[in-house]
Amino acid sequence: MGGIAISSKTGLALQKFSEDAIHAVRILLEKHREKNRIVHLAFLDLEKAFDRVPHELLWMSMSSHRVPEEYVRWTKLLYAKPTSVVRCAAGTSRPFPVEVGVHQGSSLSPLLFILCMDTITKEIQKQHPWTLLFADDVMLASESRGDLQKQVQSWKDRLQKYGLRLNTSKTEYMECGPRIEDGSIRVDGTELNKVNCYKYLGSKVTSTGDIDQEGRARVNAAWMKWKMAKERQCIQGNREVSEKFVKNEDR
Repeated sequence: MGGIAISSKTGLALQKFSEDAIHAVRILLEKHREKNRIVHLAFLDLEKAFDRVPHELLWMSMSSHRVPEEYVRWTKLLYAKPTSVVRCAAGTSRPFPVEVGVHQGSSLSPLLFILCMDTITKEIQKQHPWTLLFADDVMLASESRGDLQKQVQSWKDRLQKYGLRLNTSKTEYMECGPRIEDGSIRVDGTELNKVNCYKYLGSKVTSTGDIDQEGRARVNAAWMKWKMAKERQCIQGNREVSEKFVKNEDR
């Protein structure tokens, strides 16, 4: 599972991880296109995911990821006895306890949500890049339509077990390859919408195995930055080694 760096540069960290995910999809599609093989994709839509996470699941997920107990206690204080009210034309309701959902606008909320998602789906996740998780954006991939259908059904059942809900009306299926066959996959007997194009993390993925030029340029730019950073580290490292060698020679 990819992490999120909580720092003053959280926005940059999120951008990097999204670019990594897009790059993984591109490599997956390109390899299958080179071999004229079909790959099946499912883009899961979680209904109001951040609002449905049970607070007990937060504490369980933090513990399972070995978050220090002190941090768990501080997080529990942030969520201690939250209440809400309903306002309507007839007036305002009495306060009632809120036991689900992460705080809106908090920089901690995406991390807590990711910990929960990883905890409850760890047993059914496939190896990267066959399962890609980015907050509530989930992509599943398989070379078999039948296997992908089983995966999506397993995810739907697992999410439901922990109070989350898969929105089957917005979850979409895509078949990428040289020969696109009719039909789709089903979840609880409901056939998923089959698409030829899907916007994943801001980039359009198509059934021909292409990713739009804007997304491709963004990914390439990110990898060039990474390569340049590595080269600078190597140059700096070589310079430090040379300086140490010269000092030792002078002695």
